[in-house]
Amino acid sequence: MKVIISSLLALQVFVHAEMLNISEEENRLIDSMSFEELLNTEIATGTPVAQKFAPAVTSIITADEIRRNGVRTLHEALESVPGLHIYPSDLNYLTQSISIRGIHTGINAQVLILMDGVSLTGISNSNPGSLFRLPSSLIHRIEVIRGPGSALYGADSFSGVVNIISKKSYTIEDEVGMRYGSFKTWEAWVHKRAEIGELNIGLAISMMKSDGDNDRIIQKDVASSLPFSPSLAPGALSTRYDMAYLHADASYKEFDFNLLVEKSEDLGVGGGAARILDPTGFSDRDRVILDLQHTNTSWLDDTKIKTKLIHKYINNNTNFIVFPAGTTLGTHTFIDGAHGNPVTKDKYYSASINAIHRGIVNHTISTAIGYSYQKIEPNQRKNFGPGVVPGVFTDVTNMPNVVFQQEHSRKSYFAFIQDEFTINDKLNFTSGIRYDNYNDFGSTINPRLALVWQHSDDITIKTMYGRAFRAPSFGEQYLINNPTALGNPDLDPETIDTFEISLNYRIPVHTRVNLFYYKAKDMINYVLDTTTKLTTAQNSKDQTGYGLELELEYSVSESLSLRGNYAYQHSVDDETKKRVEYAPVHQAYTQIQYTPSFNWNVNAQYHYIGKRHRVSTDAREVMSGDSLVNLTIEKKNIINGLDLLVSARNLFDIDYREPSNGQIGEDYPMAGRYLFGEIRYQF
Repeated sequence: MKVIISSLLALQVFVHAEMLNISEEENRLIDSMSFEELLNTEIATGTPVAQKFAPAVTSIITADEIRRNGVRTLHEALESVPGLHIYPSDLNYLTQSISIRGIHTGINAQVLILMDGVSLTGISNSNPGSLFRLPSSLIHRIEVIRGPGSALYGADSFSGVVNIISKKSYTIEDEVGMRYGSFKTWEAWVHKRAEIGELNIGLAISMMKSDGDNDRIIQKDVASSLPFSPSLAPGALSTRYDMAYLHADASYKEFDFNLLVEKSEDLGVGGGAARILDPTGFSDRDRVILDLQHTNTSWLDDTKIKTKLIHKYINNNTNFIVFPAGTTLGTHTFIDGAHGNPVTKDKYYSASINAIHRGIVNHTISTAIGYSYQKIEPNQRKNFGPGVVPGVFTDVTNMPNVVFQQEHSRKSYFAFIQDEFTINDKLNFTSGIRYDNYNDFGSTINPRLALVWQHSDDITIKTMYGRAFRAPSFGEQYLINNPTALGNPDLDPETIDTFEISLNYRIPVHTRVNLFYYKAKDMINYVLDTTTKLTTAQNSKDQTGYGLELELEYSVSESLSLRGNYAYQHSVDDETKKRVEYAPVHQAYTQIQYTPSFNWNVNAQYHYIGKRHRVSTDAREVMSGDSLVNLTIEKKNIINGLDLLVSARNLFDIDYREPSNGQIGEDYPMAGRYLFGEIRYQF
């Protein structure tokens, strides 16, 4: 993976270096940069800046790299980013989640995930949704920030930002493809673009389905220790899925339109809603995201004005068995089990205006204002609990003291200003501040500062400071009458202050070193009550962390290249002084890319996940490290336009596990060896 020290959040653009006031020395340096390094981004500043000179630490994963690495999903691609760890959420059906620099929580709301600059986040839990899985066939490239982004993007860009650049009309190739592999897993996709006068249209459709890995067996679950409920353990975690995505874009003159549609059905619920095995439970989701943008450069001299409208609709429908058949609650025995059917409908609307002014010498000034409205509409059916005749499936939506969550809405607005100041041909200083106001918990101000020193052609040094916040999600505030987790309306927003120093040295081995220190306050997590077995959202701790990320790239020859990274984080609870639970202390990643000829690619990856500490109430030993190896071989142009690829993930079938919270007496087994073959045809 080509990792660049650069920016701070992500949109896809290209401009010439002259537009950025880049010096002649920097122009020569740009001439020597790779394709990945030449990619421009707005991830750091909201304005187009060549990554080499942008004021933040960013990683880029290109479409070529995604293909060569045998990557099937967004989260698989992110495994190669230093300081990131992909783990199953213990509170969210084992949904794949992202830990960055020791910020590791059960719901994973601290990482903002965008697609073409538009948040994929749902309202209930401030994440993209239970069992979210985005196919790599939709992705043109991924840009990642490790660190705060609230000064530019507001809430949820707390520990990092992931921006997915989708395949669009100007990057997509006419293509059909299919892959099939272990666990009866298959995916098929089709890409098509068209040009009608000044109208450009792109279309990408992807479908994927899997039975899941039924060898992921746990020996005991929560029901194993309950006297009133039988257990289905030992048994397999439920990891099946059936998903379809459609992405369409259109551009006409100054207008750009994007549409994302997701239809997910029969998603397995991992370890169960109450950490009790549930092989028949499922979750369905419908997602529609629309955004329309108008760009104008003629209204004001030296000024680009962007106006953007966004609408999101997400319908989550989960049907699970909280307690299995034969459970006795009170005096009633549930012959078919205790069922729950919570449904949420998320509705989101936003409008924003952004102006970028370059009329002042050596300054690029960005301003923005925006407004958003979001609303959650829950409904629920169940056959147990208060207000219900035991065993009778009952609609409790209109029972405010019974339903799991009531209808809520939130209004917010923001204002932002930033100055990118070119002091001289060596120094650039970026400063910005953003004000956000929420009608349900108040306002917050988040600044950022960054100084970039281009010491020489080969050395860049950056110092950065940023503050970020995360608003409590509706679920964290308002969950009630829920058998596994309860909300807390008195929560405060989380805040974090982060300091970073980055060194980029290019020759002979491209080396990047990032040092960071952060202080997070009022971290929200679901805290377990060992008596009731329920978890409640609380501002559970303040957290301090520091660490480093080292990245190396070296081209041995034209056909052989080596890349690797190492990440270390030391994060502690400020009150107890104990290490933060579950986040790996050490991580290492190595990739060997061998291209013996133009049409052949061989890619091998090694990933080490270091020890992970447990919560202070868990007497089990610290988890030891695990090592995984992936291998991908590709043959292109077998006949004109036809490519073949075979890949193995977890090649040596390592028994790799992620920590449970102690309610399950063992840790969660992750997927075993996965083999697949892929065929693509471009026409």
